[in-house]
Amino acid sequence: MSIFRINLFLLCLSLLTMSGCAFGTRHVTLNPIKTSLSLDATGQNVYIEVIDKRNPSLKPVVGHVKNGYGMKTADVISDKEVSSWVKDSIVEELKRADAVILPDDKNLDNKTSKIIVDVLVCYAQAYWNYGGEVSVVVTVKKDNKDIIKEKNYTGKATLGTNWGARAASYQEVLELAMEDMLQKLMSDLIAAIKS
Repeated sequence: MSIFRINLFLLCLSLLTMSGCAFGTRHVTLNPIKTSLSLDATGQNVYIEVIDKRNPSLKPVVGHVKNGYGMKTADVISDKEVSSWVKDSIVEELKRADAVILPDDKNLDNKTSKIIVDVLVCYAQAYWNYGGEVSVVVTVKKDNKDIIKEKNYTGKATLGTNWGARAASYQEVLELAMEDMLQKLMSDLIAAIKS
């Protein structure tokens, strides 16, 4: 085999591995996350409101596929609203801690904790490996006082090597980032609603 053919083969091989499966929208279904935390908020009344404050032009995009050169080539789309996913995950944790979740903010008394969560980041990408981030700002009000005032909680995660920009891997890295964020948030949240 000539040097020319070897070089041509290596060039074609590198182009194939650098470009990967970089085209085509990926769809993810984000499921509520459970942590391993053991928390108690028995009998505490809670109302929670989650607002997606991400750039409106990005919704429902939660990530991008990149080719071997780092260029964005496709979107990763969430089949569920990000605000619903964040709320469902926090509500599940509060229920596990035996808090009472109120369905609306009508007739809230001073003993009820009102949790306001602004979603700032929910994003996954893959270059050589997968990376995800979920970032929120949380305020907890009780008895007309701010118990937690606009505190930022960020969860990050990385996952394996990107061989095919698989939707399942984007979903998994976002769920791991959510779990990391919840691990940081929930202890503060339980302490606030019990105060």
